[in-house]
Amino acid sequence: MDFAEGFRRLKRLLEVHSSIRRLFLLLVILVVLLWMAGYNHLPYLSRRHVFTPVEYCLDRKISKHFEHEVHDMSTNVMHIPKRYDGENSFLPYVGNGYIGLAISEDAAINVKDDRGRTLNVPIPFRPSVQISVMDEDERQEALVSQFTQGVAHRIMCIARAEEGLLEIWSSFYAHRTHPSVLEQNITVLNSHSRPVLVQFDQLGWNSEPHFKTEQKKLALPDGEIPYIMGAGIVTTERTQIMVAVAYKKVPNAVQVSPHETLSLRIVTIVNYAYIVNKKDVERVRAELMTRTDEQFRETLRQSSSTLFRAHQAAWKDLWNSGFYISPSRAEDALNGDKINATLYNVLSQVRDPLHEVGVSAGEVAEANAVLSYSEGCYTGHHTLQAPSLWTALSTEKEILRTCNVWIITLDKMGCHKLLRAGAPGVMQGMILSFGAFKFRNSHLEFNTEPKDLHRDYHFRRILYGNSTHLNVSVVVGEDNKAVLHVALDRKDKDYFACDAGCLDPPVELGIQKQQFPVKITDPITSILYITSDRRHAEELRVSIHVKEILEAPAHEHHVISMHRHGSGYSAMSTMFWVFLSLLIVLFHLFLFHLVYTEYFGSSPQDNRYRASSSSDPLRKARSST
Repeated sequence: MDFAEGFRRLKRLLEVHSSIRRLFLLLVILVVLLWMAGYNHLPYLSRRHVFTPVEYCLDRKISKHFEHEVHDMSTNVMHIPKRYDGENSFLPYVGNGYIGLAISEDAAINVKDDRGRTLNVPIPFRPSVQISVMDEDERQEALVSQFTQGVAHRIMCIARAEEGLLEIWSSFYAHRTHPSVLEQNITVLNSHSRPVLVQFDQLGWNSEPHFKTEQKKLALPDGEIPYIMGAGIVTTERTQIMVAVAYKKVPNAVQVSPHETLSLRIVTIVNYAYIVNKKDVERVRAELMTRTDEQFRETLRQSSSTLFRAHQAAWKDLWNSGFYISPSRAEDALNGDKINATLYNVLSQVRDPLHEVGVSAGEVAEANAVLSYSEGCYTGHHTLQAPSLWTALSTEKEILRTCNVWIITLDKMGCHKLLRAGAPGVMQGMILSFGAFKFRNSHLEFNTEPKDLHRDYHFRRILYGNSTHLNVSVVVGEDNKAVLHVALDRKDKDYFACDAGCLDPPVELGIQKQQFPVKITDPITSILYITSDRRHAEELRVSIHVKEILEAPAHEHHVISMHRHGSGYSAMSTMFWVFLSLLIVLFHLFLFHLVYTEYFGSSPQDNRYRASSSSDPLRKARSST
C-alpha cells in the first residue's frame, strides 16, 4: 500500500466517524479552556442558589459592612447554621483581661482568679439579652467577630407572615479602656407595614450561688433608667472572689412601629476583689458595691458613641503591630484568619496598662520600658509550626485552653518581662515568636531556618528602642528563593543589619527597604542581625563561628506549588487532571474503534466502494488479465 492510498483510507475513516471526531475536538478545546482558567472557582458553583429574601437581607448587611474586612482576614463571619464550606467556626468572644464573655446563648461573664493567666472563672451572671418575635416564618443569623476593633455582632433577619422583614443587630464589647464595662447595643429595624412586638429575654442571675440584689433608678435628662445591683462570693479551688454587678433593666417587650428603628443600650458593670481575710468580706462587699454604682452612673451619663470610639482607638493601637502570611491552599495549612483570631483571643485575656483609665504614671513608664527592649525574648523555635498553639476556637473552653498555652509559652520562652506590659507586650511577644526573633546582647536576631521560609511573611512594627519600629519581610520570588527586606517605620537612632554570618559590611537601615539574601550556615545560625551599634555589628563577624556559608537554595517546586495552588502541579487544578484523564481514555477508545473498524469491520462507504468497483467493466477486464 503506497502513501497516497493510505492517506485516502484514513480520510475515509475520519469522514465516517465525524461525530466522534467532533466530540474529541470539543473535549480538547474544553480542557484548554479549563487550563487557562485554572478552574479555581468550580467549588463555589455549588453555592449558587436562589436566595430567599431573608438570606439576601443577611448577606446584604454583611457585604455592606464587612466585605473588605473579611477579605483581609481582620473579621470573621459565621452563619448559623453554617452555610458555606470553608467557613471558620470561630466563636465570637469579647474580653479586656478583666472580664470576658463568649457570645453564645447562655454564656456567663468570666473573671480571672488571683494567679490565673486567663479569664476562666465564671460568675453566676449572664448579661446577654436574647431577642425573639412571635410568628416567625424564617430566620437567618450570623455571628461576626471584628478582631481589630474588639467587637462581636449577632445579626438577624426575620420574616413573618406579613410582608416585610425585621432586621436585628446586636453588638457586644468589653471596654478596653474602662475594664469594668461590658456593653450590648441592640438595633431593630421594622420594614413591615404593621407594628411588630419584639420580645427581650434578659437572662441575668443564675440561681446558684445566691447574690444579694437591689433595684435602683438613675435619673437622666431623657427619663429614669431602672437598674439592678448585686454582690456575692464566687469560690474557686484556690481563692474566694467577691463580685459586684450592676446592669440596666430592659423591658420584656417593645412594639416597633412600621418602618421605624428601635435602639437599646444595655450596660453591665462588673468589679471584683480577692478575699484574703474572711473578716474583710462585708467591707469589701460595700466598697465594690459603691464603686460599681458610681461607675454605672458615670457610664450611662456618657454617650455610647464616645465610649466606643475610645475602645476602638485602643484596639487599633494594639493592631498597629502585626503579622501577615501569604495565603496557602495546602491542606491543613495555617493562614491569616486563624492567626488573627488567635492573636485577638489571647489579647482579650490580658489588660492594657497603656490605655486603661486610672493607671498610674509609674505603671505606664514601666510598661514602655519593657516594650522598648526585652532581653531573651523569644528563645524557642518559631511557633507557626506548633500545632498545640493553633487549636480549634469553636467553644469557650477551646479558646481559654489555647490562650493559656500561648501565655505559658511566652512566659517560659524568655518573654516574661513583656507579659508585664500587658496586651502590647503580648502582641510583641507573639510576633517575635512567629519568626523566632530574639533580643540578645544588644541586637535582634532572626532565627527561622531557611528551609521554613517557603511563604511570604511580613512582620509589622516590631518595637526596638523607645521610638523605633522595624518592618521585616520575607519574599519568595519566581525562582522559589526567599529574600529578606528590612525597613524602619521610624527611628530614634541609626540602625544597622547584616545577613547570616555577618561577613558583609553592616548596612544602615532607613525608611527605604534594604534587601538581604537568605544564607545557610554550617552549623545553623541566625539569618539576620539588627543592632543600633555599628561596632557591635562588625564584631558579630568575629563572634559567629561557622564552617561554611552559602546562599540558601531554591525551595522545591512542589512545595511552593502546594501553597500557591493546593497541589504539586502548578496552577492545574484537580478537575483539570480529571478531564485530562477522561480525554486520554476517550482518545484510546476512539483509536481502538478506528483500528477495529479497519481490520474487522467495514463501513457503508466501503461497501459502496466495493459495489461500484465490481460493476465497472473496465476494472473487471483489468482484474481478469
